[in-house]
Amino acid sequence: MISVIENPVIVSRGLVPICCIFILAALCVVPAWASDATVFREVDRSSVPVGGEVLVTLSIDDLGVGGVVETIPEGFAFLTTSHPEGRYSVSGQRLMFALIDEREITYQVRAETTGSWTFAGRWIDAVDKTEGAISPTAVTVGSGAAAAAPAVTGQAPGAASAGGAPWAIVALAAAAIAAGAYAARKKR
Repeated sequence: MISVIENPVIVSRGLVPICCIFILAALCVVPAWASDATVFREVDRSSVPVGGEVLVTLSIDDLGVGGVVETIPEGFAFLTTSHPEGRYSVSGQRLMFALIDEREITYQVRAETTGSWTFAGRWIDAVDKTEGAISPTAVTVGSGAAAAAPAVTGQAPGAASAGGAPWAIVALAAAAIAAGAYAARKKR
C-alpha cells in the first residue's frame, strides 16, 4: 500500500543555508553559556604578623576538568598544599593546580614582608572552554600580633568567554561565506 502525503512541506533552497548558519551558531555559542563554574577563595586570617601562616581554601563548584592558577603576593612564601603530588606546580609566586572533579583545595603560605598584599587567581574549564577570575583577597602583614578575622571571599562575575570562543567566530564566518557563495551561485 502506498501512502500519499496530502500537504507536503516545501522548504526553499534559499532557507537551507540560513538554517544551517543558525544551527551552527547555536552549537558554537551554547557551550560558552553552559558553564556554571565558580571558584571562591577564603583565607583563615585577614591580618597576620611577619612569619605568620595563612591557610588559603579554594572552593570549586561545577568545574569538572580544568585548572586554577593562583598568584601569591610577593610578601608571602608557599609552604604546602592538600592537592596531590604531580597535579600542581609552583613557579615563583604562581601556583598551578590541575583539576579533575575536585571540590576543594587548600594551600598554606607564610608572611615574610609587612604590607597589604592581594591574592589573585583565575580558573579555566577545559570542557566548556571558559575561564574566569577569582575575586582578589587582601591580607595585611604587620610587625606585631595580628587579628584573626576572616577575609572577604568571592567570585568575580561571569565567564570571560561568554558569548563564544574565537573558534566559534571562525566557524560562523566560514558558514556565512559558504551561504553567500551558495546564494550567488543560485542567482546565476
